[in-house]
Amino acid sequence: MSRDASKNLSRLYVPRDNLSRGESFALSDGQHHYLRNVMRAEAGTQLRLFNGRNGEWLAEVSEMSKKNALVTVLEKLREQHAAEDIWVLASPVKKEAFDFMIEKSAELGAARFFPILCDRTIVNRINLERLQATANDAAEQCERLDTMEVSDLGDLENLFESWSPSRKLIFCMERGDAPMLGAALAKLAPDTPLALLVGPEGGFTDAEMAFITRQPFAIPVSLGTRILKAETAVVAALAAMQAIGRG
Repeated sequence: MSRDASKNLSRLYVPRDNLSRGESFALSDGQHHYLRNVMRAEAGTQLRLFNGRNGEWLAEVSEMSKKNALVTVLEKLREQHAAEDIWVLASPVKKEAFDFMIEKSAELGAARFFPILCDRTIVNRINLERLQATANDAAEQCERLDTMEVSDLGDLENLFESWSPSRKLIFCMERGDAPMLGAALAKLAPDTPLALLVGPEGGFTDAEMAFITRQPFAIPVSLGTRILKAETAVVAALAAMQAIGRG
């Protein structure tokens, strides 16, 4: 089956190490509920599967009951390809806004998302399993072949201890003199690994600003004259990266 012919089929992420022709397995409870009760799928219904490693595959529901759904892998539709290696570092905000940030980061191609604690962070706990599920759902919707990995809550100092100097940290500053994001990216090689850093709702403290800018891999940038909400800043910066082919 061609990709065009299959584009309207339901698409599910399955956390399996491998997908191959003829393989059969049960879907998760949530996926079973979605297919049976939302999509009204039955035995013989075709769908698309991906695991973030082996491309996208055509599959068929081989059994649908009240308790589970079994699927059988039929053929490969798309080969896996390398995605942009862009990380997002952002401080948790209120639930709806943070869910939005995770979802849009995944849709706009981020490879990893690091929730970070800052001096002015107002949300000090996250539900990692739920946030990863949000990222997986976004990957299903936006047709990407991989998924964005969400890390557990941490702090910048610990993260920077193992930081590779080759990965440039695009530090989005609310105030102060800094080049616009596009101008800063234009000076980097197209294959430079990138990370995007956005602060908490109250902004970084002076001490945090000094600590970040001391890092040899940090590149302070501006997103314009307006003060953006954290979730807006993440979307604006990732969209700008995508517009120049980095996303």
